[in-house]
Amino acid sequence: MPADPRHRLPRPLRRFALPALPALAVLAAACGADSTVPGTGGAKAGGAGTTVPASGAPAPDSLPAAVQAIDISGSEYAFNVQPAGAALVPGWTKVTFHNRGVEAHQVMFARLKPGVDMAALAATAGADSSGSKAIEFVDMLGGVSYIGPGKTIQAMVDLPAGMVMAMCYVPDANGKAHALSGMSTILTVGGAAPGTTGPAATATRAPGATEPVRGTIAMERDGYHLPASMPAGWYRVVNHDGGEKGLGLHEFSLLGLREAIPDDALDGLLDRLARNGDPGVPLDALGGMGALSGGFEAYVYLDLPPGPYLAVDFMPNPGNPRPHLLDGYVEQFRATR
Repeated sequence: MPADPRHRLPRPLRRFALPALPALAVLAAACGADSTVPGTGGAKAGGAGTTVPASGAPAPDSLPAAVQAIDISGSEYAFNVQPAGAALVPGWTKVTFHNRGVEAHQVMFARLKPGVDMAALAATAGADSSGSKAIEFVDMLGGVSYIGPGKTIQAMVDLPAGMVMAMCYVPDANGKAHALSGMSTILTVGGAAPGTTGPAATATRAPGATEPVRGTIAMERDGYHLPASMPAGWYRVVNHDGGEKGLGLHEFSLLGLREAIPDDALDGLLDRLARNGDPGVPLDALGGMGALSGGFEAYVYLDLPPGPYLAVDFMPNPGNPRPHLLDGYVEQFRATR
């Protein structure tokens, strides 16, 4: 599936904003009275404490072995996680996300960064309804970007030990993020070894066999870097745009198009998307990879019929709710088989 040349917008000032990650305050509250969050295992690309490979590095031959599998269903406005009450362990987790509702939904995973001072988080982000000021305090671990009603998408996410929030920040018709209407939940990931026995651990254990990885989708400072072809299968998604204090946060949100958008019309479409307005053209929310902090990776299963597609990044920079798609972080391409 060759990618058409990347559409890069100039960087004019625009005033449109997107509600960004307001549910992170819920994660902070769930940490209780502790003044700091202790260090936990890493989910950085290549494993804890390792260096992110160069953007030209080949994809791994197969998925990492999953230590467990969970099913998450989303509807208005709640998650249902199965198996209920399962004892989760740290490591690569296969997530199957179903949209059982009538609106678009997503599931994104986040943790507070090790050593975060809760008082500093509350002082910085407590009064910020957009949630953008909280970004520097969290690691975004990936997940499934938003999908339309009736769709199911799979992803692989490296869950660290501790408390992990699953949330949907897709806005409703009034611009209110679904997470603020109750579409968030806390997953408690224990420190037990993957071989732990017992009913709950057994219920979540994933099959031992791994599946091939077709290629790598890299999120760089200058935008998306897609494989030359993208047959159906698993893809590694890695964010190479690292930065301090939350800079470099990106997602790979995938939209199906009925027909390619001309360059002179794409600018207006992106403005409408950023305003949560009517896009004016048919769009099919197909998922993709949820937000990843710089230096993190995850996997997503893609099966794209031939046709035009648009990848966009709704994520902002810390303290500024302006989404990256307004600064040119967008890729229009055509899938072929």
